[in-house]
Amino acid sequence: MEEKEVKSRLKELGLNEYEVRAYITLLKNGPLTAGELATISKVPQPRIYDVIRTLMAKGFVTTTPGRPMKVVPSSPKKVMEAIRRRYNERLEELKAELERIYTPRKEVGKVTVIKSKITFEEHLKEAIENARHHLSIALPLDIVERIKDKLMEKRAERAIVHLFVYGTGEVPLVANEIRIREVPDPIIVIQDREMGIYLPYEAIDSNSSLHGYGLIIRDSNLLFMIDRYFYHALWPTGMVAYKEERKLELPKEYIHIRDLVRDIQRFDLLGAKVEVFGKFTRSGVPIYIMGKIIDFFEDEGKIISNITIETEEGQRYVVGGWNASLEDIEAERIILLE
Repeated sequence: MEEKEVKSRLKELGLNEYEVRAYITLLKNGPLTAGELATISKVPQPRIYDVIRTLMAKGFVTTTPGRPMKVVPSSPKKVMEAIRRRYNERLEELKAELERIYTPRKEVGKVTVIKSKITFEEHLKEAIENARHHLSIALPLDIVERIKDKLMEKRAERAIVHLFVYGTGEVPLVANEIRIREVPDPIIVIQDREMGIYLPYEAIDSNSSLHGYGLIIRDSNLLFMIDRYFYHALWPTGMVAYKEERKLELPKEYIHIRDLVRDIQRFDLLGAKVEVFGKFTRSGVPIYIMGKIIDFFEDEGKIISNITIETEEGQRYVVGGWNASLEDIEAERIILLE
């Protein structure tokens, strides 16, 4: 490699013209005084001490004690190894930051495929922060530890949090109900009826990338399917680690009719007044009604839940929950009034 190319490569590493001249001169001639270095390298005398200081800061030279002080070139091998370490460290920092703000992904309808663990954790925190009514979460214990403060904040806001933990050990009491088991299954997050996260458990590893893929879901039908899986396939398999003593504070808003049915049973709410916001199951036309609860139903498998409401005019409607099809009305929100 010609000297011109060597100088060009040094400039790519961040040296300016005067620094390149000075370092090459020292490599060729050995230790020199500042005056000698300025003369031989043709660096202007007024600039030579600044050049020496910046070369020292970058690890290319050292100086000897005493008078006259001499400038000593550092070993090219040591210099290059130090640059490589710094470069790799900065590259990893940059890589992590870029993955945080952007991840290779593709969207199919309302489903986003993600590949970054950092992006997954950002969406996880977003789901917790945006939850207004309900969170269903299945996570490894180590991730729960990292987000426990956010979960406590959300619980303090009266959102219902159901937490399923994979692992062993003490679980922080950050949810209304916590179940745990050692054997893992998919990582699941369902925020209200608006957004969800799904990852195969093996997608989580120790580095910043996912081993495989993750899904960010904003499709109501897919969220409904994941909700059914969470409560009817996963939830019953866990050991109850904590269950909050439930209190009824009115008015109370429900987005899952199963929660209302359980409260009807627990607090003897037949005759209580409710507001229902939803749509007719056959026509899809939006509907708002107010009335009193005169009956309720929940099948043995707790898959189908509904209530019967009678309005002041004497009209009766059977109200179901998410994706209801057999009932008169699919409720999006039900408010239990004082």
